[in-house]
Amino acid sequence: MSKDTKGVSRRDLLTFWRKPLADLKDAALDRPKPPPPPLRPLPLRPPGMMHELMLVSACQHCGKCVEVCPAEAIYPLGPEWGKAAGTPAIDARKQPCVLCDGLKCTHVCPSGALIPVYVNRDVTMGTAALDDNRCLAFNGRACDACKGACPMPGAIVIEDNGHVRVDSALCVGCGLCERACPTEPTSIRVRPRD
Repeated sequence: MSKDTKGVSRRDLLTFWRKPLADLKDAALDRPKPPPPPLRPLPLRPPGMMHELMLVSACQHCGKCVEVCPAEAIYPLGPEWGKAAGTPAIDARKQPCVLCDGLKCTHVCPSGALIPVYVNRDVTMGTAALDDNRCLAFNGRACDACKGACPMPGAIVIEDNGHVRVDSALCVGCGLCERACPTEPTSIRVRPRD
């Protein structure tokens, strides 16, 4: 039998299907596997969101939450998001949730993907996280832009030493602080609820 340059005979080529599955599996394991794609952070969702997986499966992509948002903060995710494409999201740096009167987006959702919310303190979009290395207040400069933008009393506090502190129990994750931050990239960013 002649062998080709890779060490496989013609007989092996024609009879590979008769080999035990374990042999084929071992051969497949020897091949280098491509690295997994990098994990993308979860998108920031509007008020009243369910758990991420439930929202993705329940959302009807009707766009009613997008239409009713007075701040034009809600937009549908693009096709690069796969199964989550068309579901509502917010980019707080571009246009945060303004916690409008009545939290309208939560009341127009026909599928229940956004559950009605009646008061701001019940909103749980996420929590603001501070990057001390970028924050002006942590680097000896006076800044209270995030505190001034925050609609939730006590969620962002300026301590006696001038440093900013976020109280995650009071933060609703609207993103107004992220939008107001003067640093680029932003020193305070909302981490979506998972």
